[in-house]
Amino acid sequence: MKRDRGRAALAAGLALAATAVSAAPAREAIVTAQLGGAVEVVDLAAGKVVRSIPVDGAPAGIALSPDRKRAYVTRPEGHGLAVLDLDAGRVVSEVALPGGPLGVAADPRGGTVYVADWYGHRVLVLTERNGALAPDGEIEVGASPSGIAVSPDGATLYIANREADSVSIVDAAARRQTKVIPVGQHPFGITLDAAAGRAYTANVMSDDVSVIDLAAGREIGRIPTGRRPYVIALSQGRGFVTDQYAGSVTAFDLVTLKPIGDVEVGDHPEGIAADGEGRLYVANWGDNTLSVLDARSLKVLATLPTGNGPRSFGDFLR
Repeated sequence: MKRDRGRAALAAGLALAATAVSAAPAREAIVTAQLGGAVEVVDLAAGKVVRSIPVDGAPAGIALSPDRKRAYVTRPEGHGLAVLDLDAGRVVSEVALPGGPLGVAADPRGGTVYVADWYGHRVLVLTERNGALAPDGEIEVGASPSGIAVSPDGATLYIANREADSVSIVDAAARRQTKVIPVGQHPFGITLDAAAGRAYTANVMSDDVSVIDLAAGREIGRIPTGRRPYVIALSQGRGFVTDQYAGSVTAFDLVTLKPIGDVEVGDHPEGIAADGEGRLYVANWGDNTLSVLDARSLKVLATLPTGNGPRSFGDFLR
């Protein structure tokens, strides 16, 4: 590896909350450059960073507003959340939060943002007041929550609890956990396939992906991956999971739940997202690049430069 992996425990294991698949080709990737203290806008057609927005506190997690005009970025070392106006290219507000804010997801209907406290057993709730986000309570979940997924109607949250080896099902309106589903060891990323009634977790320590049947409320399968799987995206009837220690992405079939193959990408791949044209974008933390993959051919189409320590932990394409 090109970079020392010795980081603070909070930054050591990140995963995707819920990878949104756009109905159109992505124009930009919004990259959290954690070591560079910035959020960068990558023009995907031009293949380069076109704007860098300073964000302190080791920016890590990211979610986009339903209209894709704002980014919500967690600052685990700054104990808060930064709200960015992406068109203006600036931070418009900061929200102080307790604990270790890490995973983040936005209600698809707007108005509410959820932040996982890596150090605790809770998800923090932020709602809009007079046009600005403000803390509005918390929801008790399992130990060390990381990835968050929100159902399309905003009614249900799915939380990957790293230290509890479980997924919490949460009633968003009641703000309470209604079910706990055991999964693999140290789940980080959780990705929702609402149409198929499934969710997937990347289990970092057991080197596999758990497949959850949402109606049955239980795990129905495990898919082997490369070393240290972190984040999952879905495209073209396939799942794709970043294997951080293997420097690869493992592809698997969503019907048979069997691995299809591995694609070598950059050093320390973490965040991954898919667009509507079968392209996948992978943030390689270790060598400061963004890999572009074709979901059908399993080929790397391009490698784009980024700033220092790209994570893109969440929903980052627009």
